[in-house]
Amino acid sequence: MLKLIHTKNLKWVDITNPEDSDILYLKENFKFHPLDLEDVVTPSTRIRIDEYDHYHFIILLFPVLDKNTGDIKPAEVDFFVGKNYLITIHDGSIKTLSNLVSNVTQYDGPRTQYLTQGSGYLLFSILELLFKRSFPILDQINKEMEGAGKNIFSLDNATLERLSRIKKNIIMYRRIMKMHKYVLSRLTKKSKEYMIFKDYKACFQNLIEYAENIWDVLSSDKESVESYEETNQSLAAHRANDILRILTMFSVIIFLLTLIINLIMLILDISKFPGLGWAQPMVFVSLILMAVSMLLYFKNMKWF
Repeated sequence: MLKLIHTKNLKWVDITNPEDSDILYLKENFKFHPLDLEDVVTPSTRIRIDEYDHYHFIILLFPVLDKNTGDIKPAEVDFFVGKNYLITIHDGSIKTLSNLVSNVTQYDGPRTQYLTQGSGYLLFSILELLFKRSFPILDQINKEMEGAGKNIFSLDNATLERLSRIKKNIIMYRRIMKMHKYVLSRLTKKSKEYMIFKDYKACFQNLIEYAENIWDVLSSDKESVESYEETNQSLAAHRANDILRILTMFSVIIFLLTLIINLIMLILDISKFPGLGWAQPMVFVSLILMAVSMLLYFKNMKWF
């Protein structure tokens, strides 16, 4: 679906889930490189920025949180930036961008705010909103980590699954954000006239700081979740050792008692000596005392 928003000096074309007719519109109205148009319809796994004589082509990825599964997935946004136009192409999963397009289309205030200072400023404004909307997703990860940290000693399957999902989300988020700083740094350097607006270097530097802050938090979260996993694994190993220790202890007790009983039965067959019937309870009591003695010994050795 294609939406066209324009003012006197700037045109914003927003395309959601591009179809053949949308690509045909771009071919007929703009002189873009054919490979760039191919990249628009092909999902990209990496971000990039290409500078041509009369336009910039930028591919960026941003995190989207699936509320049903709790998984973070990359959402691609493509930008064509030229002298008097900006083209955004996306799949509609980033509601912040869709809402901005809707507001600028319907209301004069947002249209004046975003479309009167050139395509470079509009690009910056969109990127700023996209970076700011990424922070609540980061907060959600931290909230889940806090909850998992409180249950780290429970060693239940739910906690293990939670830690695994958090780690997977952090890895995906880091993969998405890895190259943003490089792209933004390219925008702060001497560039085309249409990319320059008042304090543009400071504005794009702010975006770089956003990217760096997100990366720093993700690095800290990665270390934390790995520490939680190590702690959980250590506790699981300790619990397994405790179980093996107890099993070994009872195995030793049962083996010794069985051995003693067999020796007694071998040496002394009480059934052939009716007068020694009194020895049966004595043997029974002796075996109980031996078992208790071994338990006390293992207790003293701190086996349990």
